[in-house]
Formats: sequence, structure tokens, C-alpha cells
Amino acid sequence: MYSVINNVEKLVASVSDIAETKIAIIKLKAAGKISTSLSTLVFFIIIALFGSLALTIISFGFAYFIGSKLNNISYGFFIIGGFYVLTGLLVFINRKKWVQKPISDLLVDKLIQ
Repeated sequence: MYSVINNVEKLVASVSDIAETKIAIIKLKAAGKISTSLSTLVFFIIIALFGSLALTIISFGFAYFIGSKLNNISYGFFIIGGFYVLTGLLVFINRKKWVQKPISDLLVDKLIQ
């Protein structure tokens, strides 16, 4: 009878160790997925920041160039501003297909891997 109780105690201890190990593995996988997702998000934020800065400088250059060709600098800024308004409307109209879906797919893909 003592050997059966001893075997059950070993089995319970073994199951407990396995459960603790699985919990630790799940925590490590979750931490890895979260860190990968956050690093991807930070990367996109940095790229967006530098892209916005470059786009602003290029926009000023084009606005001055167009304005100088039209002999009125403000016309160049109005034309570039109008271009961005039209582009913004186009992106807003297609935001689910162009912005929301790709970003959510990317994050889900990073979390599932």
C-alpha cells in the first residue's frame, strides 16, 4: 500500500512540475510575442516620424518651386495643400482596406507566430 501512495505522490509532484513548466513556457512565449509586436510598432513609428519629416521638407521645396513658376509663392502652398487634402480624403475613404486591415493583420500575425 505504501508503494501505491508513494507512486501517487510522485505522480502528483510530476504533474505539478509539468504544469509549472508549461505555465513558464506560455509566459515566455507571450513575452516574446509582445516584445516582437512592440518592436514592430516602434519601428513603424520611427519610420513614420522620419517619413513625415522628409515629406514636410520635400513639400516645402515643391511649394516654393511651383510658387516660383507661377510668380506667387502662396499659390504653390495652396496647390500642395490641396494635393494633401485630396490624398487625405482618398486615404480616409479607403482607410479600412489600406490602413486598418493591414495593421490588424500584421499585429495578429505577430501575436500568433
